[in-house]
Amino acid sequence: MCFDLILLRGEERLAFLSAIDWEGLRPHLAAVRGAGGAALTLRAGLAAMEAETLVCLRISDSGTSGLSGDDWDEEGNFRRLCVQNFSTGEETGRGGSFGLGKAVSWMHSRLLTVLFSSSVQGMEERGLRVFGRSELPAHEFNGENLLDGAYLGVAAERDGIRVALSDWRVAEAARPLQLERAGLKGSGTSLLIPAFHEPDREDVGILGIRDPEELCRDLTDAAAKWFWPAISWGRLTVSSRLLVSGESTARYESRAEVKGLWAPFLAASRVEPDGRPALVPGDSAAIDITGFPLPARIQPEDRPELLHKHQQTVIRVGVTRVSPSEACLPCRSTIAMIRGAGMVVDYAEGLRLHDGGSYCAVALVGSALHHTPASEALEIVPGLATDAEEYFRAAEPVTHDDWLPTTRRLRESYDWRGSSGRLKGLRGEIRQLLQRQLLSDDEPAPDAGPELLMQMLSLGEAASPVAAARVVNSRLEVRIDREGSRFDPERGGWFVQGELVRHGRTDGPATSGLSFRSIADSGQGESWRISGLEIHGSSKNLSMDDGDGRRFVFSVDSGFSAVPFRCLVSPPAGVDPALTGFRQGG
Repeated sequence: MCFDLILLRGEERLAFLSAIDWEGLRPHLAAVRGAGGAALTLRAGLAAMEAETLVCLRISDSGTSGLSGDDWDEEGNFRRLCVQNFSTGEETGRGGSFGLGKAVSWMHSRLLTVLFSSSVQGMEERGLRVFGRSELPAHEFNGENLLDGAYLGVAAERDGIRVALSDWRVAEAARPLQLERAGLKGSGTSLLIPAFHEPDREDVGILGIRDPEELCRDLTDAAAKWFWPAISWGRLTVSSRLLVSGESTARYESRAEVKGLWAPFLAASRVEPDGRPALVPGDSAAIDITGFPLPARIQPEDRPELLHKHQQTVIRVGVTRVSPSEACLPCRSTIAMIRGAGMVVDYAEGLRLHDGGSYCAVALVGSALHHTPASEALEIVPGLATDAEEYFRAAEPVTHDDWLPTTRRLRESYDWRGSSGRLKGLRGEIRQLLQRQLLSDDEPAPDAGPELLMQMLSLGEAASPVAAARVVNSRLEVRIDREGSRFDPERGGWFVQGELVRHGRTDGPATSGLSFRSIADSGQGESWRISGLEIHGSSKNLSMDDGDGRRFVFSVDSGFSAVPFRCLVSPPAGVDPALTGFRQGG
């Protein structure tokens, strides 16, 4: 893939304007009225097109299929990218899920226009497939009300409606559009964003972009940050160039490389699990999470080859220790979440280590496991990578920055009940594995419950003695005693000890609730179940509602002062209580 930032001037600029029929398009753009976002953007676009320098961004790929399918093939790449909105298809192996990413290209054009040129695999003899689309709003022109959209192509009619079809050209005929694909081998596609700008940045110059060389460098730096897995697997190369009219060679070139900042993540992805932790800078370690639930896929019914029963898959977690001097660098003490598309979904925040060290960690799922060293766990489930890949793809929201059990695609395609808690708590589980096994050699003693609970349990706010003394109205506090609590592996939960304490100088009743939830990165975590409650003392003046096993409600009257209690707190199905943190609620 190559990003070309092109500064068109002089004859090349005039040739480009002629090739897009600027004299025919300009009056339509000028006819868009109003104070809305599109109208304001197009006004800026008109000025940009008349300026001495026209900024364009060209994005080209090669080694891909190109814009396949005829003009009306709803399943072809051509129609999905150039014509349809919100469509990406159900085929396995695709990187996206919603068909929204392509909208970014139109957003970065002040003309709301994108041009395409493609050498289609198997159709190379036809030349280049050229097409263009402008998100021109509906408008009135010469007394005629026109619908939205304008297209560059071969004029035709379909069912009495004027349409634009693909324009097949020889490469030289696409040169005025800057879309001749010179120097690119094999099939693939180039798209060109005319009047390119950066609408979300403040540090732009007169051209509407940051310093051109800085922009080229930032493009490849961003590619290295988010696509270092695909680059390291040999599936992707990314470069950028600054091209200026009248200059025979690129004024500036940059290339995405997996080194420096991202090298420790790469090392973490290539280490074989051997049971040894990473204790000093430069050490790497890995572990396999086994038995991760992969729910049955039940849709689409017309694609039986995609359906499967409930299974279990593996997640590889790796980590590399880095030197303390690197702690201030980007993405240190984070976890790169990666699936088979070769993109980092997110750099999840990791836990701080007790020794103050820093690290770079990875979590690889689905087809990404094909690019990790072999292990016994992977040999047991060799055929599940594709199914797991589709599950995690379905779990990504529109922003492709998380794995959630609440996406519409996942809930419509899978029998997800019973497995959502494990997916929602995955980040917390990985954090605990890193802190307790991969980055530490401390063996917890059998009676180390209080210390472990300090890591696992986030307490609700407790009143200090001074604050409690100031309470006038009756209030019932539920205090958790970490020192008296412990984990019971046989029961699969925590024996939590605490005390009910009444505050206040009035005689009125007081009520308080007790509940626990998984610690989640967003929203409320799932509820844990409370059972086996024991009151260690007199229950006089105390009543309890335990009808909902996820929340107990205590009520006391004026004769109550304090009483200890003990209960078992168990996680939702599919959640490992030894690895997942939980939070006290009311």
